Amino acid sequence: MAISPSLLKGKNPEMDKWYALLILIFVLVMVYFIAFQGFVSEHAIMNEELEELQQNRVEYSESEAMIPELQKRINIVKETVGDNTNFLVSDTDNLGKAELTRILKAIVSQNTDVASACQTINHTPSKDKEPDQFEKIILKVRMRCQFDKMIGVLADVEKHVPHLFIDNLQLEQRAIRRSRKNVAPIKPMLEVRFDLYAYMNKPVRSKEKKDTRGRRP
Repeated sequence: MAISPSLLKGKNPEMDKWYALLILIFVLVMVYFIAFQGFVSEHAIMNEELEELQQNRVEYSESEAMIPELQKRINIVKETVGDNTNFLVSDTDNLGKAELTRILKAIVSQNTDVASACQTINHTPSKDKEPDQFEKIILKVRMRCQFDKMIGVLADVEKHVPHLFIDNLQLEQRAIRRSRKNVAPIKPMLEVRFDLYAYMNKPVRSKEKKDTRGRRP
């Protein structure tokens, strides 16, 4: 904007100096806002980002210092709970039942030379009525075995990996008919019933509370 020379010249020289000073201040302010305001704002933003990065660096350093302690805790938990080999490989109920059935058949087969010496009469899946920390697969088993064969089966169940458990074990000796002369005696047979179960590596989900809103107490 052009300034008329007549405005700079007045009857009062003192007033002319003040006018000239005000105009100079105005020009300097305009130059500041045009040339330096953007730089100053950007510099302030960079300072804020720098402070945030410094804070993040401190937090990361503290987290890194905690790694050895966390690793110790992880090792303690692994020693207490055990690793995944203690669980069934399956991750669904149907697959878990099939896997547990295969394991049972394999154990019986390993302890039996003749099929008639130890037979699995039936194995029926059952629901877990008292869920614990992990989902459980249960088979209600009925077997007919010679005593020594059954002892071998139970021993292999106890040391099996993944871990197997037996509950409600019932043993009953069957009546044996006397064999004819010149015939090898028949070994006594046991009627065996028990619950065989194992765990899947799936934590039990807590049941959601039913929505009772809108019901009268």
